[in-house]
Amino acid sequence: MIVLVCYLDDSGKDPQNPITTIAGYIAREDAWQKFEAEVEPYFAERQVSILHAKELHDTDGQFKGWTRLQKQAFVARISQVSGRHLMMGLSMSALKGSYEEHAGYRASGTPARRTVTPYTFCFQVIVDWILRDIRIGRAVHTEGVALILECGHENNPQAEEEFGYVREHYGLQNVLWSISFVPKSNCRAIQLADVLAFYSRRDGVGLLKAKEEGSATYETDTMVKIICESLPHRGFVATGFHDRPPA
Repeated sequence: MIVLVCYLDDSGKDPQNPITTIAGYIAREDAWQKFEAEVEPYFAERQVSILHAKELHDTDGQFKGWTRLQKQAFVARISQVSGRHLMMGLSMSALKGSYEEHAGYRASGTPARRTVTPYTFCFQVIVDWILRDIRIGRAVHTEGVALILECGHENNPQAEEEFGYVREHYGLQNVLWSISFVPKSNCRAIQLADVLAFYSRRDGVGLLKAKEEGSATYETDTMVKIICESLPHRGFVATGFHDRPPA
């Protein structure tokens, strides 16, 4: 049986980051297989074994010596492949301080239980979008979806608990198939989610800074523009619970 698979990763869990982000992509299993096969030659050509977004941004590790244009071109090629095979990108960011002050705020329709962390809040919103977005919701409810997150995050048990609660509470056993955790080295799909999460968080921080400075304009991060050019994305940045509307 072919089901949909949503790969998710996070960014901003370290204390100095004001924003936590969870982001990733959803597609059918066979589409992910085509994506992996088509994108692999680009990694081989550039001798990239594992795509770590922070290393890419910092021009470190395997990306040492790369120019800005080389980094942007590499991401652009991967994004063009994603546009041919994937259904949608999703990213949710929450301002940590404001979230703690407004812990009662929740995604519409979710049960009135205490959300423990901004990470779990972002996860809840992503699941809500997967179930409700008109661009993918019908396919999700017809075919079912499996969620795959990067392993190692201290709040992954909370995400797993939330997934199980929503699945049982709303009778979605035939819709929310499973949740599992894989290392970054497992596949290009989880590495792609890492890139979206990292640059979405940076974009959220930029938006927050512009808001704090009272700026009437804000320039979206160039890498975010490249990532979002070939594929529909739904993104949300909660900065003090004043929203930038979803794309």
